[in-house]
Amino acid sequence: MLETLVSTWSGPDANMRAILEIARAEIAAIGLEPTLNEELMAVSARNGRGGVLFNGHLDTVPAGQGWTRKTGDLDGSVLYGRGTADMKAGCAAMLAAAKDLKSRDVPFALLFTTDEETTMRAAKKLEGSALVKKAAAVVVGEPTDLAIVGSEKGIVWFEVTTLGKSAHGSMPHLGENAILKMMKMLAAFEPYTRPRDFLNEVTVNIGAIDGGSKPNVVADLCAVDLDVRYPPHLSKEDAVRLVESTTRIIGAPDIQIKHEVPAVQVNENSDHIRRMKEIAGPAVRTVAYGTEMAFYAQSNPRCLVFGPGAPEQCHVPDEHVDLSHVDRAAEIYAKYAEALAPR
Repeated sequence: MLETLVSTWSGPDANMRAILEIARAEIAAIGLEPTLNEELMAVSARNGRGGVLFNGHLDTVPAGQGWTRKTGDLDGSVLYGRGTADMKAGCAAMLAAAKDLKSRDVPFALLFTTDEETTMRAAKKLEGSALVKKAAAVVVGEPTDLAIVGSEKGIVWFEVTTLGKSAHGSMPHLGENAILKMMKMLAAFEPYTRPRDFLNEVTVNIGAIDGGSKPNVVADLCAVDLDVRYPPHLSKEDAVRLVESTTRIIGAPDIQIKHEVPAVQVNENSDHIRRMKEIAGPAVRTVAYGTEMAFYAQSNPRCLVFGPGAPEQCHVPDEHVDLSHVDRAAEIYAKYAEALAPR
């Protein structure tokens, strides 16, 4: 099942209908009635009412460069390919667990989205749905090394633009170079790129930059994309204030928010976490990356992230997952759904 999902390309440029059709067919083969949301390009299904909701995303980031392995290469129990760890392994484990749960008529639900790596629009739209709100718990199957994740940092993406004044490249003193202004501003962000404790501090990644037009023209415009991550004890407003105060070194550049995901901190002593600890182990972690849990937790606090694969395998060349992790995740998902099934 995982090999089929991984061999079906679902990067940003893909038609997601292909991967959704595979998921829909797998769900139907289990004996459930899949519901395809054409607007959100998501598929869901349920067995009974009030059970655990298993959520995963079927889309991936681009393949990128530097690969030494081909998609579908199998080395022992290790499978290679974009999306193996992030997070088609989790989706495959959920489908395997669903087959077992359906055979024993244990209540549960499935929800697979296709825009997690881009907009998370489906999660935003579905956070208030009965599927999410009434679930006994929501399990997001991102790669966690089979550890429980109950908290994650918030995300704000900024586009910051500096303005200058164009002039002929032979007389740069007559203009005002927007790129030079940007360089001065970015230097002020450097301390936030090297945190001592990245889980508990605000971090800033300078992800992309675009400025100027030609070598013989003084650049009158420069724009940069910043990825700001803040821990759960801070807020989006704290992230905004940090960017505004740091950019003040060059005056008042234009600042726009392009994307945001709220931080999440789930009560580690809650019943749904305690039950997962009993099955999967006692440790509960915080992660720096954002997941769809950030939105589901707004209407259902009974959320957690748990899945096969290593977080370090996300978005890297030669991404891979150990198939033994997938088997173990499926077992844990089934036990968890059974433990939280309505009595």
